[in-house]
Amino acid sequence: MKTGKRGKQRKQSRSGNGLLNIMLNLFVKSMRLLFSFSIYLLKLMWQLLRFPMYLLYMFTKRLVKPIWLLLSFPIRLLYRFIKRLLKKNPSNSALSTLAEIDEMDGYRFEEFVKYVYEQLGYSVCQTPRSGDQGADLILTSKKRRTAVQVKRYTGKVSNSAVQEVVAAKGFYKCTEGIVVTNSYFTDSAKQLAKANFIDLVDRNELEKMINTILN
Repeated sequence: MKTGKRGKQRKQSRSGNGLLNIMLNLFVKSMRLLFSFSIYLLKLMWQLLRFPMYLLYMFTKRLVKPIWLLLSFPIRLLYRFIKRLLKKNPSNSALSTLAEIDEMDGYRFEEFVKYVYEQLGYSVCQTPRSGDQGADLILTSKKRRTAVQVKRYTGKVSNSAVQEVVAAKGFYKCTEGIVVTNSYFTDSAKQLAKANFIDLVDRNELEKMINTILN
């Protein structure tokens, strides 16, 4: 009787172990299947995304070059402007004062006035030092072309300077004329300039131009 009960217990134990093994095998196989399916999905996604990613890479590569060219142009212009500004600054740190201007010779004052007009946005061309036909500088701005006579004087500038720039207007095909000095003009020069539509830049006006640049 006891032997029969033990046999039944052994059979039940074996059947329980067999069921457990089957469940474990099913679990392992399902996990393998799930893992394999996940890998397959990842590979499929990579294959699907690879082509648009390649297109995006090529598009970005082609887009970056023209953007860089567009940005590099103003950067180069800014660099050249700063380099030109430092190179042509007469005092390396600030514009010369009027007292320092009074110590300049005529040619240095001409260079200084050229620098001033360049900082005010004009394109400036110097005429030959000899035989300038009444103009030391030619200013160009949009549709305007101006002949400039530069006079560094200790006394007042007479109407002969105005006559020179009037002649220079015709010779250089200019629409306007200016006489610039570190001093002042005689009444006769003012009258002649007004009659011929010539602008006069005396010491006070020159100081205003310098302050405009400094500010």
